[in-house]
Amino acid sequence: MAVTPAVARARFARFIGRALRDARDRGMTDTQIKAATGIPPSTFHRWQTTEGGLPRWEKVAQFCAGLDIPLTAASAALGMTDNAREPEPDPTDDPDLRALGRRLRDPAVSDTEKQAIRHTIRLLARSTRSEVD
Repeated sequence: MAVTPAVARARFARFIGRALRDARDRGMTDTQIKAATGIPPSTFHRWQTTEGGLPRWEKVAQFCAGLDIPLTAASAALGMTDNAREPEPDPTDDPDLRALGRRLRDPAVSDTEKQAIRHTIRLLARSTRSEVD
């Protein structure tokens, strides 16, 4: 069943909201998000609304690449499931990742340590991705 443009806009707005929240949780500002993605804050803030048309796919891909978000997540939000790959297994099945998740959610853990954990995870994700590519 095809997704209507209005539903796709609403889903994409929620997707962008989550992506920006995650980026800010990692300590990124709008300026840093723009530097990482090449997308101006006015654009990604507009994407959080359900007004206007659907975004250009090139811009969505650029945004996702800059924030290390799988394109499949964006395509699913836009209702483009025909192009989406099979979802990856839930990483929370791994006990080490569950432990990291608990540390990141623990209010007793310092922000400095949480940022170090996130930074290390991003570095590991990038290094394994470049080995595969």
